[in-house]
Amino acid sequence: MVDFPGYSLSGAVASFFFVLLTMRQPDNWRVIGSTHPILARIGEDALLTCQLLPKRTTMHTKVTWYRLEPSTPVFVYWDGADVTEMQMEEYRGRVELIKDGIHEGNVTLKINNIQPSDNGQYWCHFQENNYCGETSLLVKVAGLGSAPYIHLEGPMESGVQLVCTAKGWFPEPQVYWADITGEKLLAISEHSIQDDNGLFYVEATLVVRNDSVETVSCFIHNPILNEEKSSVISIPEKLQNELASLEVIGPPQPILVRVGEDIQLTCYLSPKTNAQSMEVRWVQSHRYPAVYVYADGGHVTEEQMEEYRGRTMLVSDAIDEGRLTLQIHNATTSDNGQYRCLFEKDGVYQEASLDLKIVGLGSSPLITVKEQKDGEIELICSSEGWFPEPHVQWKDMEGKIIPSFSEVLTEDSHGLFHVETSLLVTNSSFVNVTCSISNSLLDEEKMATFFLSGW
Repeated sequence: MVDFPGYSLSGAVASFFFVLLTMRQPDNWRVIGSTHPILARIGEDALLTCQLLPKRTTMHTKVTWYRLEPSTPVFVYWDGADVTEMQMEEYRGRVELIKDGIHEGNVTLKINNIQPSDNGQYWCHFQENNYCGETSLLVKVAGLGSAPYIHLEGPMESGVQLVCTAKGWFPEPQVYWADITGEKLLAISEHSIQDDNGLFYVEATLVVRNDSVETVSCFIHNPILNEEKSSVISIPEKLQNELASLEVIGPPQPILVRVGEDIQLTCYLSPKTNAQSMEVRWVQSHRYPAVYVYADGGHVTEEQMEEYRGRTMLVSDAIDEGRLTLQIHNATTSDNGQYRCLFEKDGVYQEASLDLKIVGLGSSPLITVKEQKDGEIELICSSEGWFPEPHVQWKDMEGKIIPSFSEVLTEDSHGLFHVETSLLVTNSSFVNVTCSISNSLLDEEKMATFFLSGW
């Protein structure tokens, strides 16, 4: 150990030069890692390796792997021990240090059971006393999902509609159609969505208008792995299916349901056919996730939209005649819109559309007075709990419409509308005025009248 004088000028200078000599310059303190992306398949393990140069033991060096901020690390190894206090929750119990090369500055982080969320940039950071260095590594997560499944809708005037679906892919895969010669066919729509685990569901729709096209294939391609899965369908063969000659019937008129009440969506097969062995699916815009799925005699919960879980019940008393009713409890404004009811068997389906209109009749209007100068008063009419947007009017005692001074509509957290409208009147303008708020779908209104005598 070097001994320098305590408080003398020469001692201070000597100490300063000693610190300079013991600090490593950046050129002598480097961290290197893979220059190529690290490919990691979902469910398998990944190894992230970095090397400290010049080679030296890192037993007492602080080594940190992190994603965005060093303060919330993936893993920390310091002075021969794992440090887990600030570790990211999603990596707890899934990462470990491989110490085979630690005496030569080579450290490897093993991530077990790779998930889609592990995809992206990582940083490997070394620190010891007053110097540090780091490098980045790119992890590309990839996974092959299910083979595509081709659904055929019974014949339509415009042709035959095919829907190709697959799930469990990562990253988002490419979907394409081809005929028997390999020529690509143009899809009319494509849709993808990530599930709770970050995996992709894809859906592509094709309409075949040419009768000469009898065999069609759907391909799902993973661009990272450069691997794909495919399925093929024979259109003439599928059109021999029982469902191809049936029809699904839904309500001919829109279904009106008040907020808070129960919804009933009924559809049935024509002619009457036993549907116990069929899949019946209520959906909104796409097949997955669904509002409700019945298959193999029960409810398929894993395919249900989060907002409908715990709110649905299937009434299947007449399932042997092909009639099913989906009951949705406690209607909310978000339930409003178009639904489709699909009956499917062996890849062939028929469907019907249902138009659900949620309605809310709000509170009775309340009129308050706000005094103004120059002989004018301002009347303010307010009400809440309406859906959809209500129609608001001021009327005189003869029923004639009076133009409002202002009108403001706001939407609350439940999607219900609050309305506030104002009217400027003089003492002699009117004897009384009425504020009318109406719901056009229900053809109902609520009114409040204000008597101006005495003002």
